[in-house]
Amino acid sequence: MSKDEWTNWKDWYKTSIREWKQKYHQAIQEYRQRFRDWKNQAEASVSEGRSPPAVPPLPPPPPMIHSVSTSRSNVVASRIGNEELKLIDTLIEAKLFGTRSEAVAYLVSEGIKARQDVFDKVSSSLEEIRKIIRNAEEHVAKLKEETGFTKAKDADDLEEQERTCPECAKDLANLPDDVVVCPYCQTRLKQPERDIP
Repeated sequence: MSKDEWTNWKDWYKTSIREWKQKYHQAIQEYRQRFRDWKNQAEASVSEGRSPPAVPPLPPPPPMIHSVSTSRSNVVASRIGNEELKLIDTLIEAKLFGTRSEAVAYLVSEGIKARQDVFDKVSSSLEEIRKIIRNAEEHVAKLKEETGFTKAKDADDLEEQERTCPECAKDLANLPDDVVVCPYCQTRLKQPERDIP
């Protein structure tokens, strides 16, 4: 972790703790007011010979400072170092997050936002890279046909055999026809048209 990243993380952590404390103090103030109201009602009830009302329940703890989107449905296995794990566990112990998964998802999201410049550069070059890969694959296939390593395919065979992802241009010909999501980039694929009897 670079010095700037560490400074940014510390600033985020301090801000988060400050926000959580403010929410906590506000919840305590609201409870104190409810308790004062209960105390007044209890005193009035006892002076009239009635039993006091039930004590108001304690307020729930403030919600986590940074909630992570609940639409997370992808699982990514990752190995991280001991220092990073200690920092994640620190966030959980401070009750900023409920689980390691929530903390890691938040940190990944913030890391992507912090390095958006990298993603912009990569995205602008990606289509050109895909074209180069497609041209190279076509060139290798043509070379194989010219040298006799494979036989030339007629148009019908070529149409049946070719199946590539429209997003990442990876060859999907070996995958079963019922696969509807590219295993490389998670892009939704068009279902092959089938003849209806």
